[in-house]
Amino acid sequence: MSAFPRSVTAIHQVEISSRCNLRCRYCTSPAIVDGKYPNRKALDMTRAHFERALEWVRFYMRQGSQTDLNLAGIGESTVHPEWVDFVRLAREAVGPKVTIIFATNGLIHDEEMVKAIAPYKPEVWVSLHRPEKAGLAIEMYKKYGLLAGASADPSISANDWASQVDWFNSGDRLPCQWMRMGRVMVMADGRITSCCLDAQGLGVIGHVEDPIGSIETKPYALCKSCYQDIGIEGWDQKMGKPR
Repeated sequence: MSAFPRSVTAIHQVEISSRCNLRCRYCTSPAIVDGKYPNRKALDMTRAHFERALEWVRFYMRQGSQTDLNLAGIGESTVHPEWVDFVRLAREAVGPKVTIIFATNGLIHDEEMVKAIAPYKPEVWVSLHRPEKAGLAIEMYKKYGLLAGASADPSISANDWASQVDWFNSGDRLPCQWMRMGRVMVMADGRITSCCLDAQGLGVIGHVEDPIGSIETKPYALCKSCYQDIGIEGWDQKMGKPR
């Protein structure tokens, strides 16, 4: 019997926005923002799609498999005009026990915004794309007890986004939590994809408006060139089919 399709266990990430205020060579975001991927657009998630995504999250919480929620995708979530309110809605939806986390480049942060999200206790990772901006953001998140850490991944844990960008892979082949654990990401337009690396919309398996819990996940085109290891017995990742 084939190892796939497999049941989805969690909405691991919700891409609040697919827009970004940087154009980093080692990231797929510029291709979305500049319209190079026909299946993806740079846009902000609607409130209706976000609230529907949270209904999916609550479904998997009831299943006991949703333990955290990442409010970041390929874009920069904090550019969303309703960013603070979305953090509030997420905390109200998941309650105090589920960890809310997001990563940010820190470019547009000010103390007013950080103070506004502080009551909802997200854990924040600041990436070191622009040290002169990131450093200030780090200090603000420290002040309000929200800082989870700083990330220099493009340099010390680099990857080429499953061969989507001209960059390099460093370190050992990592286990793929998406396929192994049945995690998925809701993209900014409400579609649900198999993987957070899916800049092109190639791994879409559903939409938040589908019946909740109705989708299953399986490897898609980018898995064949990915630096992460699906590691499922009976599945040939490079060939994209059962052994």
